[in-house]
Amino acid sequence: MGILRFVLWTTLCIGFGIFLGTHQLGGKTAWQTLQGAWKEQSPRLGKVKDGAEDLVDDVKKKVSTQDPPKERHNEEDRKAIDQIISKRSKG
Repeated sequence: MGILRFVLWTTLCIGFGIFLGTHQLGGKTAWQTLQGAWKEQSPRLGKVKDGAEDLVDDVKKKVSTQDPPKERHNEEDRKAIDQIISKRSKG
């Protein structure tokens, strides 16, 4: 029963897709109508895309770590680290 239902739904979906792709509604197929609607919206989508690209570039600039922070140790710090290392190597 399950295979019959699967085959039936698959056939109906394929048939509906063929109908939408070939049947003309108002002189255009559904696919042509969708393409026209997409082309009308594309200038607005282009502005959104450009804004998003600018936002991504700004975030990359803020997050990038091209110059890692420089560690500055004075002489006391170095001596303390050397003492800790020498204690660990003896024990």
